[in-house]
Amino acid sequence: MDLLRQLGPLALASRFRRLADWLYKDAPRIYRERSADFEPRWFPLFYLLKESGPVSVTAAASALGYSHPAINQIAGEMAVRGLLESIKDKKDERKRLLRLTRKGRAAVSRLEPVWADIGAAAAELLEEAGGDFLAALGRLEDALEETGVYERVMRRAKRHQLERIEIIDYRPHLKRYFKSLNLEWLQEQFAVEDEDLGLLSDPHGKIIKAGGFVLFARLNGIIVGTTALLRHDRHTYELTKMAVTRQARGHQAGRKLALAAIERARKAGAKRLVLMTSPQLTAAGNLYRSLGFVDVPIAQPWATDYKRESIAMSLDLKKKKP
Repeated sequence: MDLLRQLGPLALASRFRRLADWLYKDAPRIYRERSADFEPRWFPLFYLLKESGPVSVTAAASALGYSHPAINQIAGEMAVRGLLESIKDKKDERKRLLRLTRKGRAAVSRLEPVWADIGAAAAELLEEAGGDFLAALGRLEDALEETGVYERVMRRAKRHQLERIEIIDYRPHLKRYFKSLNLEWLQEQFAVEDEDLGLLSDPHGKIIKAGGFVLFARLNGIIVGTTALLRHDRHTYELTKMAVTRQARGHQAGRKLALAAIERARKAGAKRLVLMTSPQLTAAGNLYRSLGFVDVPIAQPWATDYKRESIAMSLDLKKKKP
């Protein structure tokens, strides 16, 4: 039983590591029996220096896709064997360049026949495997350069988190959460103002009866967030009083609430959705901008005159959905 094969894509990195181990396993023995004092891991940097002449560590790292520490480590090993040296750049004496020594250049004639045989053996392996493996590998490298595994995994994790969040409408028994959740972050970041208390104490009268909406986010049966849509006129709604409890931040509750509010405003016939936030709330600002909100002048007929520093933002609901 080959567990790694059975695991499929989940074990992709492990299979590549195993494949690399197989390919590298015999290389030291090949060099040794061909009387070449050379280590397989030196090949990319050595070949680069052979073809390009002196290069900086930065240029070598860029050309090979290695980190600076990795280049420095390999260069140090090669220098100990007398194959490489570090010299000053004639154009900039503060800059150091790597180049092959006389011994390194002399080794090329002994190494090239070995590389030719290794390349032929690798080509034989690829032919036995069938398909255009190198082209597929190139496409895989391009895809990873475009978006790494971490970003791909986190994108899926956030999607799963979004799916777990339920959005529910206002009910009288949920009124207390609207106030408590907002007071939690307001008291944490700012002073609670009269304008805040007016909406928080009477969401049904001040928001819902005026044609607006109050939404809640529920996670695992627990209310963890809330927001409101305050109607200013038939074309303009304000996204306001967005709050997520501290324990649930990072679980996509804010994004799910904002997306639900945007959709609700569209269905209500609004042409624009506006909001006010604080420049101190960086995460909130980033969320709103990722959804298409743009900064607008603070002097707006709908803008509340808060004592805390505020910025105004607007989303054109006639444009493509975020």
